[in-house]
Amino acid sequence: MKANFNISLVIFVMVVFFVISFITNIIGPLIPQFIKTYNLSLVLASFLPLSFFFSYGIFSIPAGIYLERYGGKIIMAIAFLTSSIGAALIIVCPGYFSFIISFFLIGTGMAILQVAINPLLRQAVSGENFAFFSIIGQLAFGSASFLSPIFYKFLLENSNLLGITFFSNDPWIWIYVFFIGAIIFLLIFLYLLKIPSNNLKAEQFDFKTFFNFLLSKKTYFYFFGIFCYVGIEQGINNWSSEFLYQYHLLDPEVVGVEVISSFWGNLTIGTVVSLFLVRLIDEKKLLNIYSLSSALLILFAIHGNADFSVLSFKLLGFSISGVWSVMISLGLNSVSKNHSILTGILLTGIVGGAIFPFIIASIGQLFGLKIGMHTILFGLIYLSYVGFKAKPIVSNKLIKI
Repeated sequence: MKANFNISLVIFVMVVFFVISFITNIIGPLIPQFIKTYNLSLVLASFLPLSFFFSYGIFSIPAGIYLERYGGKIIMAIAFLTSSIGAALIIVCPGYFSFIISFFLIGTGMAILQVAINPLLRQAVSGENFAFFSIIGQLAFGSASFLSPIFYKFLLENSNLLGITFFSNDPWIWIYVFFIGAIIFLLIFLYLLKIPSNNLKAEQFDFKTFFNFLLSKKTYFYFFGIFCYVGIEQGINNWSSEFLYQYHLLDPEVVGVEVISSFWGNLTIGTVVSLFLVRLIDEKKLLNIYSLSSALLILFAIHGNADFSVLSFKLLGFSISGVWSVMISLGLNSVSKNHSILTGILLTGIVGGAIFPFIIASIGQLFGLKIGMHTILFGLIYLSYVGFKAKPIVSNKLIKI
């Protein structure tokens, strides 16, 4: 491990990963509730995650620019405050149209944070160790995603004091109350945190470098990798519960919540396994293993019987567990400088989390959700293509056996 390892910065990044995941991936379990409460069609319901992830497409690049100009503390403080405004709007004025605005504001904050923390993590642990610690970040991410549906299920139970005391008709609103509390904690943490300044000339922003990235085929190569991965992840998160209800009549608030929680739980377990695999197997080969095994599982999930479909959706969490970390690592390790602005461009691909569920819903509205879910398969094929064609200039550090 290198001498410049910054433990406080690493801990902060991991906590931020946890909070981002908790608030992002609770949307999937909430969608069946929104459909029932507000009598929404599949397309109208898809606008909720669309508004959240669409913000990534707007604010990721500006966040990368301002991150290099003004530093991480100011940018992250703005991100936390923006998200807290969105959460407060949900609490004060719950309703379909206010949710769209709220999710957009929360997504804006999350987009800025994603752009800020990935280069900071790389700075804290060095490039050759970035893939390993990025997977630890994914572990924190998956843990929060596993816990969020369980917490949601807890809030729906009549016996808990939270639902009895306040928000008895919509107990899930407590999720956003606790989210604001988490933001206050993180703002204090951020204020006390010492972030080392990066004065390297190679990391200073200039428009020539920015446009060179925009004109580079390499940038779009990894951009669409991020786009497809997040689209796959959110396609499963948002529509697996509704799919099981439509085709197998399984209760979304019981089986659906369990499937989504298990999906993220298996992703967490798979992340632990990935910590070892990334030290033993080249990242590109690992990406192919993840994507091709996931392609088989999504076909089983779509075309299998009820039990087989449930099991396959759960196991998909395990099979895609290391894709995000590997894709981010391959992208940032494909260049030698200006990692902040490249991160901003690449993380614009998180808008795939809006586009994929919307495409699934639109096709599902016209031809049935079973046809729409095949969108996930095409995303997995592209991930495999990246695994075959990627050429990073820094490879993941392997243990020689």
